[in-house]
Amino acid sequence: MRVRTLIIAAAAGLAACSQQAGEAENNIHGLDTVRRELDSQAGRSLFVEKGCVICHAVNGVGGKAAPALDAQVGAPPVDPLDFSARMWRGAPAMIELQSVELGYTIDLTADEIANLAAFAADRAEQEKLTVEEVPEPMRGSFLDEQFWEAEDWSEFMRGGQEGYEPPVEGAGKPEPEPETPE
Repeated sequence: MRVRTLIIAAAAGLAACSQQAGEAENNIHGLDTVRRELDSQAGRSLFVEKGCVICHAVNGVGGKAAPALDAQVGAPPVDPLDFSARMWRGAPAMIELQSVELGYTIDLTADEIANLAAFAADRAEQEKLTVEEVPEPMRGSFLDEQFWEAEDWSEFMRGGQEGYEPPVEGAGKPEPEPETPE
């Protein structure tokens, strides 16, 4: 009986240590981190619903204004943070195109970015994307010009522009009429 009690106590102790080790994995230098479930199917839906498909192509479906997001065979595992960093580097150009083409900028949550990252890395899910999945009015909005190659986006990005010009004092007010000599 005593051996059985020791075994149960040892098992409980190991379980507690295992649980603490799992918690420690999510706690780096005292900071709690968040793990997200990745859903490439949800990412495929978001790619269309949010309008990413207007500028980016996947599986030959979509616009050419921005780089294609086709998954590469043998690519490293999905890293939503790396995907976010790549988006951040292209943010000025994306904001500009979204403002011009959509009239607004796309708003994404962290979970949506994670799901888009999963879709961008999942070749099997990308192969399910067909032009028929894109609503008819949106199909006519695909941008065919390769802005990301044709324009000097690197200079645009270095300038720190964000798709708009700051308001100029006095802008929008009529200019005073010049005085004419008598």
